[in-house]
Amino acid sequence: MDNITAVLLVEGEQQTQLQVPLSSLPVGSGEGVWLLVRVEGGELMEAHLDLEQTEQVQERIRQKRALLLERMARGRRKD
Repeated sequence: MDNITAVLLVEGEQQTQLQVPLSSLPVGSGEGVWLLVRVEGGELMEAHLDLEQTEQVQERIRQKRALLLERMARGRRKD
């Protein structure tokens, strides 16, 4: 498990990718989970879960999915 890495998409002045050992991420990290990170010299110095941002993004996705499903259902009723 020591060789497993995660790819972080780091937003800032420009978006960059950072590969870090999975073991350096906080418990609860995973796909779609937002983190607050501090990067220095291209190295991850610290990371914390950003539960508020994660929930906001997940809610926005839920709303878009519901709208899409509603539009699809209306389209089927017209057939």
